[in-house]
Amino acid sequence: MSGIDFKQKISFQRPFSKPIEAEEEYDIVRQFESDRGRIVNSAAIRRLQQKTQVFPLERNAAVRSRLTHSMEVQQVGRHIAKEILNRFKQAGRIDELGLTRLLDPFESIVEMACLMHDIGNPPFGHFGESAINDWFAQRLDPASCGSEPGSHDRCQVATLRLHEGESDLNRLRSRIRQDLSHFEGNAQAIRMVYSLLKLNLTYAQVGCILKYTRPAYWASDIPASHSYLMKKPGYYLAEEAFVDRLRRELHMGEFDRFPLTYIMEAADDISYCVADLEDAVEKSIFTVEQLYQHLIQEWGEVVPGDLFDKTVASAFRKIDRGGARRSAEDQFFMYLRVFTVARLVPHAAQRFIDNLDAVYQGSFNQALLEDSSPAYQLLKIFKNVAFKHVFNHPEVEQLELQGYRVISGLLDIYSPLLAMSLADFSQLVHEDSHRAYPIETRLFHKLSTKHRLAYAEAVEGLQHLSPEQQAIREYYFRARLLQDYISGMTDLYAYDEYRRLMAAE
Repeated sequence: MSGIDFKQKISFQRPFSKPIEAEEEYDIVRQFESDRGRIVNSAAIRRLQQKTQVFPLERNAAVRSRLTHSMEVQQVGRHIAKEILNRFKQAGRIDELGLTRLLDPFESIVEMACLMHDIGNPPFGHFGESAINDWFAQRLDPASCGSEPGSHDRCQVATLRLHEGESDLNRLRSRIRQDLSHFEGNAQAIRMVYSLLKLNLTYAQVGCILKYTRPAYWASDIPASHSYLMKKPGYYLAEEAFVDRLRRELHMGEFDRFPLTYIMEAADDISYCVADLEDAVEKSIFTVEQLYQHLIQEWGEVVPGDLFDKTVASAFRKIDRGGARRSAEDQFFMYLRVFTVARLVPHAAQRFIDNLDAVYQGSFNQALLEDSSPAYQLLKIFKNVAFKHVFNHPEVEQLELQGYRVISGLLDIYSPLLAMSLADFSQLVHEDSHRAYPIETRLFHKLSTKHRLAYAEAVEGLQHLSPEQQAIREYYFRARLLQDYISGMTDLYAYDEYRRLMAAE
């Protein structure tokens, strides 16, 4: 295999720092230890403890939060990374692949990407995402975008409406309307580490959380060669210049991925499949016995010695029928996790190695665990059972509907800030109040300082543009300000804030 040199990919340079020299192995390690400290100590990681995995507003501490889930993903990611590096060592390929001084960084980048992988998720997960996107799509009508106005442009924002003969400005307006109507947790994670928290992480560490590779404003057809990598938005227009720089620094093609991202993704796939089922048993949605029957039903005929027999059936056989119910459940999931990880981690590692050329280039157009193997079939039955019996459970659906209403309601409450003219909003920002807008002033005061600062910095960078461009882009950053603030809330804070502002308490 030619042309694979991980020194080209594992860059320890940082976007806000002068070029960093690192001659000794430990100098390189120290850079990634610094990343670990920045990530572990960030408020975004702490907030994950009050965002839930499947069950919003859950008070039972035994049910996973996004933080405990992310720690589990981190452990599986570390395991896969160690497995891959060990196989490279056994084959005598460490030097050839440029990994000689990068064994610790390789592992650390994967671990920290796993810990961070959910930091951009809004309250109430995918329903929070849908609420944000539906709210903006109803007002911005992204379906009517283009370079020239159509007859049915229902965009309610005057600044973003398309005008005859303004093809360049219309293209920008269209991009912004698409971008704001495609909020995505992975894209928000890139925005958080770069624009909002300014963690100044190494390019390699940020590259590892760039899970999808198209911008949120993308409205064209997706090339078949990248259909999987581009299936969701990976970053926003606001971070496009940074992502371009990151791609140059990490030698990545336009829609390609960072190689270690495949490991983070596999670790997430392995972790959440079993975890969601365990949480459902903890919540008494079904018993272990019922779960076992659901899994058999999905798998089909079980042949002695097949993967189902070695994992699920084996774990079920381990249950001590004479013991207490509680320990029987714990025992089942302990064995299920051990047996599943023992089979799936080596499989993911081998897939990484078997497809190393495409994985290194970042053009491998599928997940590591997405193949025709029994391992993939096992993951699929876990996911199917969760989908049919957990996500569709009345309690979960009820909470998701509440979450959708909360996020939509918060956007309604804060929307007067978007209705202000550029001049009036600028006055509010600079003077921290506006006598003609008492409600808007109070809403503005509720926004967090870091989000207001990110807005102010972004708008300051528009001074060299034409007045039309400034007005369009300023509205974009103002809308982002609201998305940043609301998506950064925890489930409980969003719920309480909505009730407070609706005077429901």
